[in-house]
Amino acid sequence: MSVKDGDGTTSQDGKAYELQIYPRLSLETASCCILRVTKEATAASVIRDAAETLGLDTRKLYVLAEVKECGGEEWVLESTDLPVHRVLLWPRKAQEQHSQKEGFYFLLQERNHDGSIRYVHLPTVGNEQESKRLVARGFLPPQQEDLEDLCNLPVLNEDSILDNLRIRFQKKKIYTYAGSILIAINPFKFLPIYNPKYVKMYENHQLGKLEPHIFAIADVTYYAMLRKHINQCIVISGESGSGKTQSTNFLIHCLTALSQKGYASGVERTILGAGPVLEAFGNAKTANNNNSSRFGKFIQVNYLESGVVRGAVVEKYLLEKSRLVSREKNERNYHVFYYLLVGASEEERREFRLLQPEEYFYLKQENFMIEDADDLRHDFERLQQAMEMVGFLPATKRQIFSVLSAILYLGNVTYSQKSSGREEGLDVGPPEVLSTLSDLLKVKEEPLVEALTKRKTVTVNDKLILPYSHSEAITARDSMAKSLYSALFDWIVLRINHALLNKKDMEESVSCLSIGVLDIFGFEDFETNSFEQFCINYANEQLQYYFNQHIFKLEQEEYQAEGITWHNIDYTDNVGCIHLISKKPTGLLYLLDEESNFPHATDKTLLAKFKQQHQQNHYFVPTPVMEPAFVILHFAGKVKYQIKDFREKNTDHMRPDIVALLRSSDRAYVRQLIGMDPGAMFRWGIIRASIRALAAFNEAGRRWAAKTAGVVRPNSRVPLGELQRSNVPIERMYRKNKNPKTRQLIPKNLLDTRSLKYVVGLHDRTTKSLLHLHKKKRPPSISAQFQTSLSKLLETLGKAEPFFIRCLRSNCLRRCK
Repeated sequence: MSVKDGDGTTSQDGKAYELQIYPRLSLETASCCILRVTKEATAASVIRDAAETLGLDTRKLYVLAEVKECGGEEWVLESTDLPVHRVLLWPRKAQEQHSQKEGFYFLLQERNHDGSIRYVHLPTVGNEQESKRLVARGFLPPQQEDLEDLCNLPVLNEDSILDNLRIRFQKKKIYTYAGSILIAINPFKFLPIYNPKYVKMYENHQLGKLEPHIFAIADVTYYAMLRKHINQCIVISGESGSGKTQSTNFLIHCLTALSQKGYASGVERTILGAGPVLEAFGNAKTANNNNSSRFGKFIQVNYLESGVVRGAVVEKYLLEKSRLVSREKNERNYHVFYYLLVGASEEERREFRLLQPEEYFYLKQENFMIEDADDLRHDFERLQQAMEMVGFLPATKRQIFSVLSAILYLGNVTYSQKSSGREEGLDVGPPEVLSTLSDLLKVKEEPLVEALTKRKTVTVNDKLILPYSHSEAITARDSMAKSLYSALFDWIVLRINHALLNKKDMEESVSCLSIGVLDIFGFEDFETNSFEQFCINYANEQLQYYFNQHIFKLEQEEYQAEGITWHNIDYTDNVGCIHLISKKPTGLLYLLDEESNFPHATDKTLLAKFKQQHQQNHYFVPTPVMEPAFVILHFAGKVKYQIKDFREKNTDHMRPDIVALLRSSDRAYVRQLIGMDPGAMFRWGIIRASIRALAAFNEAGRRWAAKTAGVVRPNSRVPLGELQRSNVPIERMYRKNKNPKTRQLIPKNLLDTRSLKYVVGLHDRTTKSLLHLHKKKRPPSISAQFQTSLSKLLETLGKAEPFFIRCLRSNCLRRCK
């Protein structure tokens, strides 16, 4: 470090100030020079003295830059600027000793050969005029123009596209067009660009007239539907953590806001409330995303020809049931469990027998800690509000939370080999867990224990009861938990659809238009990939094919048909990968179903069949003989899948003895969840409501009779006491449901059989397959159900005009900077 006096100019107060000047090169090792200067010392004089002190070539041109690391700022001083005046604006500690470690210092920078300056900290220029001045003088590099539409780039290649997206993102412009496609980059923080005024600002504007925005896509879709009288759809795609779910929420918000022509039907409120409910029960924290959708959903918003919302339908795809019982490291179970356990009141904790999260096997993980308790409490309040918006009554919410608690207690059931006597089988416990589970599900403890430790097998001439092995018992326990949660999720989706239904949907005379928003799981490639990732990535292959068809193939065919001069664009066609997975008869999904039906087949025999049939397929990459895995070359890259549990997950149905146990429950809601018909719970609710109304009427009659005692009147009816002593089914139902204090589970406005039948017709009926209720016919596998629902989705998309939103992650660490 060297010290030298400045130019000797005397200041008015006669005081000298120290400036520490660092050279640009080798900042970590180079020593600084300290100059003693006055307030009136200019940047030019400081540069001259610093260059001499540091022994630099004084014939070269240098500039002095003020660095503020805390704000990421680096400002070049003009020759007449006064450095001391800048120092006096710094924090006191930085003024006393402005070393690099304090984050405030001066930097001596040599100009480049072209006259420009290379920066360590690119300046964030807040003043547009100051920015232009510095560019003109060569103190800042020329600003590269950011283009709102990538199609307008003068040179169109991967580098120019990425550079344009990066420049816009650094300016907090997260949306960019590529023609009619919107590219959305997840900033991992909330930006103030979604206020209602923005909905109004983008209303009825052509795409590209204003700055790119997701509201612009919603607006152009809405008005295209009204103008063309053609259904529209918006397909959102991107890898996990790229912001698809949040983009869906913004779209739904805008689409419902656009429809409010001076009045609202109330459906908008229900649609907006459905989002948080589905997220709570269907989203979870994963390695790549704190709010990852573990199911796919297609929300179809229906409109009258006037543009007013009149109803909506939610379709769900492939809930990841395995997450309920096992997860990868640093991942979580579904959000709703943590919301309930952290956010429940003391009264609710007692009612649902809640423990701490780390006390549940299904939630416990290594180094498990709840660090976001305040956020979880807030999210639980938000969930309660959203459930009310959808129409869940307080009694319904309590029933749901009680089932969630029972599912968690199922994970705490443990098994051990019987240690006494010659009797084979398992001991199950702990006793307090079984007692609590029995109480929450309202089933008797003895048949509960039997269902968790033994299986019933029906032969031609006899019925056998065989004890489970330890591994089989664990599988049966987990299967019961997964099936119960899946049935609960199906019921919630059905319930939301019933609330979203407008009775005009059942009148054929009412014309209807729709906009569908598809938010489906993004392409996944984890450290360990299983059956769920296989199905998810297959769905992404299908959507990529749909995208290619509309953006490339159909567009080029239209140009050629119209005689337009056009050079065909080569694009990656993924139809070969789709055929590998789903083409009959040797597609991987069909081979999986085939092996799932063979009682003696294993995951090993399944993998061998995969390799035998497709070892020459370009998209099927062979693995070493002993490795229990296979690799598929997807459009987004190679993914290795572990074959373990493929067969089990493909035939994940609840065993009939578990179904019989739950059907014996004294809790009506539990019986409804596992009913054969997904609409049975509503019909049963209607019957119970009628019986309770009859009981209330009888009670009122008795009270009136008591007041008018002594009045003689003819009575030819059977005495009520005798009526109650009869044992016909309707009387047993009456006695069970006559309590007028029993809370209603279904709002009065939904007790309508016509609307019920319509909603059940829309439902995908997976519950029946899930519960294995077919007596003669084997239920369809999970992959077969998924293929069917995916085909139905693609058929719906094929009948609509599509818009596409491509979501990207700004970084892999989910950081907001």
